[in-house]
Amino acid sequence: MSERKSPLKVIPSASEEQLVQALGDLLQRCSQEALAKHDKFSVGLSGGSLVQLLTKSLKSCNLKTTNWVFFFCDERYVRLDDSDSTYGAYRAEWLTQLPCIQESQFVRADTSQPLDACAADYEAKVKSQVDRFDLLLLGMGPDGHTCSLFPEQPTTLQETKRLVIPIRNSPKPPPERITFTLPLINKARNVAFVVTGAAKASVVKSVFVDLDKKFPAAWVNPTKGQLTLIVDAGAGKEIETLK
Repeated sequence: MSERKSPLKVIPSASEEQLVQALGDLLQRCSQEALAKHDKFSVGLSGGSLVQLLTKSLKSCNLKTTNWVFFFCDERYVRLDDSDSTYGAYRAEWLTQLPCIQESQFVRADTSQPLDACAADYEAKVKSQVDRFDLLLLGMGPDGHTCSLFPEQPTTLQETKRLVIPIRNSPKPPPERITFTLPLINKARNVAFVVTGAAKASVVKSVFVDLDKKFPAAWVNPTKGQLTLIVDAGAGKEIETLK
């Protein structure tokens, strides 16, 4: 077991309503802190169930998002209008549900380029706009993967120079992706995992209690930032000692 460089804050939620509120409170705090220091609030988004949860949170908490800029912690190497596109999932959801968020607020990957060039180009976009992310919103799979960092590809966790890398032969389809790396993730001011479902309870314990480095999510350890875990009752049922 290794030690955390910053304390872990756990926010258990007994219902989806509570979880959505907790996510909204986090967004409000982080955005206020960011906008007190600079003119933009930089947020890294993840896909999966987080798309719907974040949409509900932004709608119910009525947050002002004018100066928010959205990046993607990972992206599938598919056309932007493909059903697997993380950008596409958010854009489809927010176009109707959150029309106040403009297309210009998304910083997208150019998946029309070759995969390596796509990753390098997205890294350049990140570097040109962000020194440290204000908030990264991460999910975690039952296998302990986060972003597109998978336990079957441990060499991705050893990257020290590149901030965005290409992924090939992903164990989860689609096989080609780009992803943020640990140096970029761990530099963020705030990193929050949002994890739901009893199927993930065991890996939540392994990652957040045991700090088992077999799981990529356990490598997320902000050097000078706040790490938060928002869990529902199912996902958090084996981590009573942290609550």
